[in-house]
Order: sequence, then structure tokens, then C-alpha cells
Amino acid sequence: MGRATQTAAAIAAGELTSEHAVAAALEAAERLQPTLNAFTMLFEEGALEAARAADRAARSRETLGPLHGVPVAVKDLYDVAGAVTSGCSRPYLDRAPASVDAHAVAALRAAGAIVIGKTNMHELAFGATNTASCFGSANNPWDPERIPGGSSGGSGAAVAAGIVGIALGTDTGGSIRIPSSLCGTSGLKITTGLLPLDGILPMSPSLDSPGPIASDAEDLTVAFDVLSGHAPPAEPIRRIGVPNDYFFDIVDEHVASSVREAIVVLAGTGTEVVEVPAAWAQLADDAWLILALAEFGRVHAALIDRAEELDKGIEITLRAAMAVAAEDERAARDRATAARNAFASTIAGVDVLVTPATPCTASRHTDETLVIRGVEFPVQLGAQSHFTRPISTVGAPAVVVPCGFGGDGMPFGVQIIGRPGSESTLLALSRAYQVETGWHARVAPVHA
Repeated sequence: MGRATQTAAAIAAGELTSEHAVAAALEAAERLQPTLNAFTMLFEEGALEAARAADRAARSRETLGPLHGVPVAVKDLYDVAGAVTSGCSRPYLDRAPASVDAHAVAALRAAGAIVIGKTNMHELAFGATNTASCFGSANNPWDPERIPGGSSGGSGAAVAAGIVGIALGTDTGGSIRIPSSLCGTSGLKITTGLLPLDGILPMSPSLDSPGPIASDAEDLTVAFDVLSGHAPPAEPIRRIGVPNDYFFDIVDEHVASSVREAIVVLAGTGTEVVEVPAAWAQLADDAWLILALAEFGRVHAALIDRAEELDKGIEITLRAAMAVAAEDERAARDRATAARNAFASTIAGVDVLVTPATPCTASRHTDETLVIRGVEFPVQLGAQSHFTRPISTVGAPAVVVPCGFGGDGMPFGVQIIGRPGSESTLLALSRAYQVETGWHARVAPVHA
């Protein structure tokens, strides 16, 4: 049972008060902030007041939501009523506070959750490291000298450190899945377009997807049920597809071997494992960058007048985004359509695809390049998103759960991909995997 579900059960049983749970989360967040820098703001007074109200409701035996009284956190591009949504970008710090909660935040509150604060992120969500942020870099609980991944790095760090059991992130090219892999948490990239984007500062609207990072697949399932409002039943798994091309070409040997071991566990008894084509992956990856840049440039064009306030890498990204030609964007959309069609054909013959989530473990903040099997990747140009971007382009859902540790002692995850709308199936398979393995139960050295 995950941290959030344990807390909810204890509160419902009268064994724990929400006030105690929330106070402990706030204390841990404050104590670990100098080490992790996971939060951009904490809502101490409002969270404790909401927790006391939750305790009164529990004592009066009112009907309790699945997350009643449970502390949670949200990425700093979700609107939280009364707080500024900055996207960790200095020019947006002077925006007016949000008047209402984002749709996803409201859904958490309706389920009884208590929002204790907003989490750090890669500036404007365009990056996989979380080293670019006007609040400073967020750090990995397994080694604070390393990145937590991005862009939802603060959410990944807050969950991995045991501060909260559930934190909201967003995923445009891997921004939930990468921190989940690098921090040893469980994360869900939801089918693109399944959930509203209301109240979320956009990066690339056609690719953006809200979703949760959680302590394990059980917490992840509860979070998805709350966010979606309805979850279709899981389907049985009879065939697992493994796209060896692209996804296993350039990957750390520890990651590759552990993912193949995970495939054996996921298959269990009676499930066929087959190799499937992955030509769509490179096509989708090529399209992703142009589409993401073009939309990013339109969304944040006004920031060019305050470019000196941006992280230098984000300034360069924005200038490149605004220079994308219309004909290049049209060609990219054609490639994306072709990739989606090819992906649909591939996954029609299997129930899920299984790949590595990231090519390697978390890099150090000071690393400029990663060398994987002799190939050099620039860290700040999306090295960690190589296996996640194509899935965003085709709009499919994907779960990442921990599946091993590298030679450096850092965690990494396996990515389980489904056809659109198959979240329940992916989550059921992830829960079954975690029953058989203990990777998700490992505790980071920096922990609440």
C-alpha cells in the first residue's frame, strides 16, 4: 500500500489525524528544502486549516473521499487559488494570483486531499533536468548532486523523499516519466486529451498532459481514478510487444538488462512476448521537437521582451521556437500523423509495449554530456527524454515504475505503453509487477 493510500486508510480508521499527517509533511518539506529544493512555496496556514476541517468531517462520520485528509503537492504550473502560477520563470513571478484552482487541483481537493505546496520544475516545462528554474535547481533524493529529471523534478523529488505520496506533474515529452525513472517513483503519462488542461500554464498545448507521480502503482491508481472521475476496467494481458529498434539501441547496459528482466516478470505465465517494429519512434521523435517548439513559441512569445530574465538555455529555446517556419510545422504534423498511424498498427497486435524509460540514470548537475555506449548526448538538449518523446507524439498513455539501480546506485524505470484509453490496464499490470518486485519500496538516502 502506497504512502497516500496508507495515510487515507489510517485517517478513515481514526488511527491518524489529517492535522498530524499534514503537519508532518510540512515539517519534512521545510527540513529537506535546503537539500532538495523541491518546493517553490508552502501553504502552511491554509493546509493546516483544511486538515482540521478534514478531521472534523472524519469525526462526524461524513462520507470520506479516497484521499480524505491526505497531503499532496502540485507542480508550479497548476493554478492554486490565491497563489501565483510562475512556471518557475522570473517574468511570470509578477502575474496575478489565480482566482480558482486548476481542474486537476480541484479534483484532488474534491477527493479530500490537502495541497501543502507547489513544487519546483524546469523553467516553463521545456527541459528534462530541472536545472533551469528561477528558484534554483531541484535535487535528487538519491544523490543531491544529481538531477531529479524534468520538467516535474520537484514533484518527483517530493515523492521520492517521502514528503507526500502523490504530487501532480505534467508530461509533454516525458516530464512525469523522466523524474519517475530518475527518482525511483511511479508515474503516469495519461492519454493526450483525456483530461482538461484548464488552469495549467501551457508548454505545447497539443502535447501537454496532466498526471500524477506517486510512491507506488497503488497510489498512482487512486490518483488517476480521482483525476479522471471514471476508470474503465483493465483488460487482460496476453501479448507484450518489445520494440528493440530505437529503444534498445543506445541505452546503458544496466538499464537494458534490468528492463529485459522486468519484461520476464511482467509477462509472468502464459503471456507471449514478441518483437515489434519501431520505425514510428524515430518519425515521432523528429516531429516532436518541431511541434513542441512551434507551440511553445506561440504560447510564450511575449516573454521575448523580457528575455534577459530567462535562463539562458530557455532564452535560446524561445528564440528557436519563434523562428520555426510554418511549412516546417506543417511537415512535422504530417510526420506526427504518420507516426500515430504506424504506432496504432504496431500496438493493435499486442496489449502493451515495454521499453526503458530513460537511457541511463540521473546525471550530475555539472555534467554537460552523457556518453552511452560510445554515443555522446548533450544533457540539456533532452538526452533523458529519448525514449519518452515519441510516446507523447503518438498521444499514448504510459506508466513508469522502478525496475533497478545502476552501477552508480541510482534508480531507473521501465516504461509500459498502451493504446489510448488503456490507463487501467497499464496500472493493473504495474501493480502486479510491484507485488512481485521490491524496487518501489527502496528508500532514498534523503527521506522524510
